[in-house]
Amino acid sequence: MWNVVMLAVLMSVAGIYVTRNHQTVDRAEAGLAAGMAAEMGVYRGAVARYFSEHDLLAASVSTATLKSGGYLPPWSRMYQQSTPLIWSNYRDAGGVIYVYATSLPAQDLAGELARLAHNSVLLGVYRASAGTLHSPVAGDTGISLAALAGRAIPDGAPVWIATAP
Repeated sequence: MWNVVMLAVLMSVAGIYVTRNHQTVDRAEAGLAAGMAAEMGVYRGAVARYFSEHDLLAASVSTATLKSGGYLPPWSRMYQQSTPLIWSNYRDAGGVIYVYATSLPAQDLAGELARLAHNSVLLGVYRASAGTLHSPVAGDTGISLAALAGRAIPDGAPVWIATAP
């Protein structure tokens, strides 16, 4: 009988440990997603500021230019990072700015990005088969992403549209 009681106690302790471990992992992943989403927001702001000062159409701005011009804040991880960023940009002939991921982020950013963008229809994911922006809140927005055709954007990558202020 003593063995059964000890086994039950040990299994209960192990169950509590496993449950807490999963909760910790979930919180850590949520924190990473929030950080990546905030990073995309900072990058988008830097790109929009750059294009508001430089009236270039059908063009992209490099990370080096964003850094040297003071558009990326020096406190950001992107400013300090020497490896290529996951984010890229393009301004089409009509002046619409597209900020997008060049590779799929390790975390699903849809929820955090939607929160950051206040559920805007200008934020969504790239669907190569549809050619339109798919919002995590509104579904197919009908906003054409034809300007991004031919760019190396993976299917399902986040895209956040902006205009120069």
